[in-house]
Amino acid sequence: MQTTYDFTPRHDAMALTGEVPLWDADRGCVWWLDIQGQRLLRHQPGGANSAIPLPGQCGLIALGDSGRLVLGLEGGLAALDPETMAWERLSDTEADAPERRLNDGKPDRRGRLWFGSMDMSGKGATTGGLFRRDLDGKVEKVLSDIAIPNAIVGHPEIDAIWFTDTPSRMLEQLDLDTNGRIVARRTLLKLPEGSHPDGMSMDGAGKLWLAVVGPGEVLQIDPKSGEILTRILLPVRRPTMAVWSDTTMFVTSQRRFLGPDALQEQPLAGCLIGMPGNCGAGPVLRVAGV
Repeated sequence: MQTTYDFTPRHDAMALTGEVPLWDADRGCVWWLDIQGQRLLRHQPGGANSAIPLPGQCGLIALGDSGRLVLGLEGGLAALDPETMAWERLSDTEADAPERRLNDGKPDRRGRLWFGSMDMSGKGATTGGLFRRDLDGKVEKVLSDIAIPNAIVGHPEIDAIWFTDTPSRMLEQLDLDTNGRIVARRTLLKLPEGSHPDGMSMDGAGKLWLAVVGPGEVLQIDPKSGEILTRILLPVRRPTMAVWSDTTMFVTSQRRFLGPDALQEQPLAGCLIGMPGNCGAGPVLRVAGV
């Protein structure tokens, strides 16, 4: 069943591509990105919103063991302490490919960071990849010929991650050995024509929430069966990811590519929007050693 809920603007940042909201329970805030605007955005429920300029386009945010933020920039991974603004370079992944940038990524249960890269030309070139940062800091390319890597979520209980290459419309589960090598792949869900999977997260009950561009919805999915449990229709047609705190679902979206008529019809496009709910914050998986 598809249901319309009451979403309200929480951070009116007008992001060109708002992405990867991350609930930081220790700081009591939501971190999110304006990719083309090159901004790290912060929403403090009940408090002030703020923005940190970035040295390029950023496609992922994850928490490190130390509480620092791990960011996926155009030329590699970096760690940022948002209190001191101290930076540390972690890798130069794709630094030799100025036509690509990093896009989406999250840790697995062992603390390895899984992340993707994609072509920035807008032509849909399958020149990107899926990468794994191991516990010793080394980065390995795991999959090639990827167009738009998305929906990367680490399984909190077994060695597996979820992943989609958006144009395929398939949400996959990648089973891993203890060293992080892919030993099996299966399709958990395939979306219909016109529905494009984007970012994904897990809630406190262990269910997956997938943002779908096109119809403008988020899907609650059973991670074992692939069954769609809930469809929530959004006031934006290009949602990029949803994440839960203990009391709220937050959703990011894109206003890039929308013409004047679409922007008038979707005034919340590019905002961080939210609705109250009780699904609860998902498991906290962190990048080891950072």
